[in-house]
Amino acid sequence: MLEVCVDTIQAAILAEESGAERIELCSALELGGVTPSGPLISAIRRTLRVPLIVLIRVRAGDFVFDPVDCEVMLEQAQQAIALGANGIAIGGLTGSRTLHLDFLSSVALALPPCERVMHRAFDQVAEPAVALETLVQLGFTRILTSGGSDRATEGTAKLRELHSQARGRIEILPAGGISPANALQILEESGTNQLHASFRNGPVPFRTAIAQTRSILRARFPTD
Repeated sequence: MLEVCVDTIQAAILAEESGAERIELCSALELGGVTPSGPLISAIRRTLRVPLIVLIRVRAGDFVFDPVDCEVMLEQAQQAIALGANGIAIGGLTGSRTLHLDFLSSVALALPPCERVMHRAFDQVAEPAVALETLVQLGFTRILTSGGSDRATEGTAKLRELHSQARGRIEILPAGGISPANALQILEESGTNQLHASFRNGPVPFRTAIAQTRSILRARFPTD
């Protein structure tokens, strides 16, 4: 499974045409991504055939959100699902680097059945193994993570640990600096079967990078 992160409808169309099997939609990728507008979600949902995950993040910066931030993000998540998204990528931490359990529990209770993804705030938790178990209990679908490092290539050992601990109860989705040049290494060393990337700043053009990475996944997992 190849998930591509985009922040425009043009990029979403190109990504799907080039082999992306799932799209994560955000705005302001240059800031690490924030929640996209309702009209953009609607337009992309009408256009794409592949599953759509919408990033829910009220602002750039850290992941310690105040009550107003949390209230806004809960409403944004509900809107995204109402507009046809298959799921949301969301997260929140406390000042002591634990999951913001009250907020994430409220998200789990407020949304209809959908994919719930913990975004890369997970890479800042103090105890990833404990956080993984909490997310399983909350019914999250997937964890987007670089294994606690800046780049997935540097976190493959931790990715493998998390994948082993998950035991199929929650998916581990490697992210962070993924390209056609390192995709196979990350898959082999992490033991995972999916990748997430934006393919924005590499030496290979956007469409080519997606097609090449998808080919690597197909070769390694021909029946997926």
